[in-house]
Amino acid sequence: MKIKINQKKIYYTLIGISLVMLITGWRLGHVDMDILPLTSVTISKVETGNFSIKINGYGTLQSVNKRLLTATSNAVIDEIILKAGAVVNADTVIMTLKNPELESLLRQAVAELQNSKTLKRKLILQQQRERLNNESSLSQLESESEIAMLQVEAERTLAKSGIIAGIQAKKNELTAKQLINRVKLEKSKLNKLISMQEEALSIQDDLITQSQDEFDVATLMINQLSVTAGIKGVIQRLPLNLGQSVAAGTELALIGSLSPLIAEIKVPQMQSHMISLGMAAEISTLNGQVMGEVIRVDPVVNDGAVQIDIELSTQTTLGIKPMQLVDATIFADVRQGVQYIKKPLGIKENTQVSLFKLAENNIANRVDVQLGKISGEQIEILSGLKAGDEVITSIHELSAETLHIQLTN
Repeated sequence: MKIKINQKKIYYTLIGISLVMLITGWRLGHVDMDILPLTSVTISKVETGNFSIKINGYGTLQSVNKRLLTATSNAVIDEIILKAGAVVNADTVIMTLKNPELESLLRQAVAELQNSKTLKRKLILQQQRERLNNESSLSQLESESEIAMLQVEAERTLAKSGIIAGIQAKKNELTAKQLINRVKLEKSKLNKLISMQEEALSIQDDLITQSQDEFDVATLMINQLSVTAGIKGVIQRLPLNLGQSVAAGTELALIGSLSPLIAEIKVPQMQSHMISLGMAAEISTLNGQVMGEVIRVDPVVNDGAVQIDIELSTQTTLGIKPMQLVDATIFADVRQGVQYIKKPLGIKENTQVSLFKLAENNIANRVDVQLGKISGEQIEILSGLKAGDEVITSIHELSAETLHIQLTN
């Protein structure tokens, strides 16, 4: 049986099929396909291992022991011997102040102290004269009393014999008794005089003590015009100028010890909740790395940051000083068997993103990836990728060497 073929119909059919294929190829090549150079992209590989939650911060080294020097009186800065940054000992003189009023008070205190001591010496001499006079009078009365008693004893026998009149004997006996009473009275007066003199000396000693205290205070205030560091360390702050007037209580300088030191680090508020006491930390200084331990987490948020105090585990590192700028990495948590990649730019933790995963034929397919915690430059992969997968994390400018990558939704 012969079949008659309509050549014209076949011709139009072939033209239609060709148009459909051209349109389909154009859509595949221009809607879902991009051609990127190899050097214009950054490719990261999904790895598996120990994943440490690292929280980065910055701050300064601070002294644990500090001493704030303040003016004890109104004065003028007479000489600035050392400036901020100088290393000092406890007896190192930092500056000298001048106060003419204190110098006048010291001279007055010296004069009053010398005067009170002179008055005591005069009082002692006066008391010695009074005591000698009283002792001399008492001694004379005692002699007269003994003579009178001898005479009474002698006249008593003579009166019985009638040699002398009885009335005369009685009279002499009365005189002797009066002398004995006067002796007792003079002894009592002498004892009271001694007691009064001792009290007078005690009062004068109190006046001397008071003058001595005033002299000590004036001397101390003069000595304090020579400002010493008080502790071994470094001058952290000295906000004064030569010739400047200062009032009592004005800050003169801040002295901080060279050891021990702590690092006061500021970390982002959003990450501060992961930090707790005792966590390990690494402090980066100009002279290398120093390990430390978190000893305080400030409960107050300032400018979106929280202060963390880190105690340095070693204080023997040479070259580190208070107020030195440092960076810190706090190891908040360490987990094993975690999948992670290098963090793409602009990516936040605990979010779902769409990344391009590379296939063997250099075609990158878009996949949804659930991200977890950020640790430094790494971010945790929760789902969407597996170990060994390669993804595009950033795109750079084009270059001569190219890589054809097919991107599909």
